[in-house]
Amino acid sequence: MSKSKLVLISLGVALFALLLVYSYIYKKEKELLSLATPIKVLMAAKDIPEGSLLDESAVETVEIPKKFVQPGALTRPVEVLDRIAAVPMLKGAQVLDSLFRPAAEEGVARKIPADKRAYSIAVNDVTAVAGLVRPGDFVDVLVTVQTGSVQQGQAVPEGSIARILLQNILVLAVNQRSTAGAGPRVAPSQQAVGGLASSVTPENQKSPTTVRTLTLSLSPDEAQKTALAQEIGSLSVSLRSSWQKPEQQPLPLANVTAQQVLGTEKPVLPRTRPVWTEFRGSEEIQMR
Repeated sequence: MSKSKLVLISLGVALFALLLVYSYIYKKEKELLSLATPIKVLMAAKDIPEGSLLDESAVETVEIPKKFVQPGALTRPVEVLDRIAAVPMLKGAQVLDSLFRPAAEEGVARKIPADKRAYSIAVNDVTAVAGLVRPGDFVDVLVTVQTGSVQQGQAVPEGSIARILLQNILVLAVNQRSTAGAGPRVAPSQQAVGGLASSVTPENQKSPTTVRTLTLSLSPDEAQKTALAQEIGSLSVSLRSSWQKPEQQPLPLANVTAQQVLGTEKPVLPRTRPVWTEFRGSEEIQMR
């Protein structure tokens, strides 16, 4: 092989090695520059105690190299609004998504409107629409009471009165469940009134559990009325349609008496026997 060919081969090998080195250096330089790229993240603007409810003043946006951004770091102030810190956060620390309580552990208090109170009423499967009421639904609350007089120190029932006590009331929780969590529901925009979709139960939807309490969102005045009504009579609820827009003012509804229901002027004696009997195993429970 001639001397000139050996020189050309050597130059070719050297050039190829030079290209490999340049490619490696360029790749590493690109990786380093990528790690140094400034990224906006949220940092604690002050020391945040455990259990604090955060707002925009609790955090600040800063830029740090991508290399130092921790996994799960939040980048927008809106992501921390009204969230509760699960652990203390020191000033200057990155705000991570894992540092907040899960939504399921935040309780009902955050779901109560500022001018309302959570108030629970005792119900059963019948008075709570067969257990079909879910958190987030709106209901009307009805009260039924006995009227009468006191004769010789004894209460003498004379009749019964029913009325709608409260209208368009938000249900915050059913028993101790404050989220619907019962499988997908067909949205009103996806079904026709009375259509098949409105009566289909998803396969993964569990059967309704026994309802013992409903927690309602009430104003202080409504809570007082409900507390009194629960002491002097029996409460039940009627489920409102999701198609109906909430009224600005409650509908004016009068009391309903037994005579009006039956269309008679004769006295109607209140029921003295249990409305129904439940058998739970070997236990018999009479419900009035």
